Amino acid sequence: MANYILSYDLNGSQPSHEKMDDHLQKLDASVGRILETVWYVGYSGSLADLRDYAKRILSTNDLLFVAGCNEATWTKLLVETESLRSAWKTNR
Repeated sequence: MANYILSYDLNGSQPSHEKMDDHLQKLDASVGRILETVWYVGYSGSLADLRDYAKRILSTNDLLFVAGCNEATWTKLLVETESLRSAWKTNR
């Protein structure tokens, strides 16, 4: 597995944030919200696979950013710090 950061901006009425959250949580991966629309994803697929999965639900006006990451540091997050730290180390 690899560590990815996925971020999106929704610029229309569909999908809703709830639908996007549900969509990401259905992915066969370790996922956790880091900030409002920023997610950690521990995923065995490629960067392009993750992008394409997220794109399936987005409208043409929505924005998406996916990055592979080897290192990370933080202060305060929406996810529990130890669970993110553990997942990150597992997927290095």
